[in-house]
Amino acid sequence: MKPFPKLHLWLILPFVLTLIGFSHYWTGFSEATFQWHLHGLSATAWYIILIAQPWIYHHRPIHVHRKVGMIGILLAGIVIASALSVIKGNLLQPEQSPLFEVRYSLSLLDFMFITGFMVSVIAAIWNAKNTPVHARWMISTVFWVLSPATTRLSFIPLGMIYQPKEFSDFPFSWADVLTWNQALIVLVLVFLIILDYQKEKKIYFSYVLVAISQLSAILILTGLKDSAWLISVLNKLFDL
Repeated sequence: MKPFPKLHLWLILPFVLTLIGFSHYWTGFSEATFQWHLHGLSATAWYIILIAQPWIYHHRPIHVHRKVGMIGILLAGIVIASALSVIKGNLLQPEQSPLFEVRYSLSLLDFMFITGFMVSVIAAIWNAKNTPVHARWMISTVFWVLSPATTRLSFIPLGMIYQPKEFSDFPFSWADVLTWNQALIVLVLVFLIILDYQKEKKIYFSYVLVAISQLSAILILTGLKDSAWLISVLNKLFDL
């Protein structure tokens, strides 16, 4: 029996969370900039292919899976390239934005996450003939880019609870909520690592790499913040 027969169903969950988390993009679709459209639409298409591929693997000839995978590689490249443009835009947040105080450290995290996403895609391609390893590298792409969506999603119920007139009325910051989401993602990854070890007596590096990176993101956000040297480096990197 082929592995992961119901993986496509599990992958629908982070896709829905991401759609809801970035609902402001869809509700303000006509007002979004070109780089946001390029990033948002390519990322959505990538997610759809990511969900479809396990189903195709189980129900269609393998050459169909490979052809769809080639389309996915192209989309992944667009996601990565457009993310860099979005990061530059995030550095130009207005002072009234809730992200303003940590916009540089958040941009560093975004850069780290999209780099990790790229590494996972490349590693998945490299291990295409090793199905268990290939699949887990593909699954790991979800966790690299999940927290920006779930952090935004978290503010929907939090807004219902606290009903702030201004964002500053919340008893916590954007960084606090992102930290909680990073910790939750690490817990999910630890669960997957334990599950793999129980079933196969193996620990897959793809999950470990993402988990370590998510933990380091918490340290970057809470410890580094918008340090002067980080501001200088990113301003030079993005020619600001």
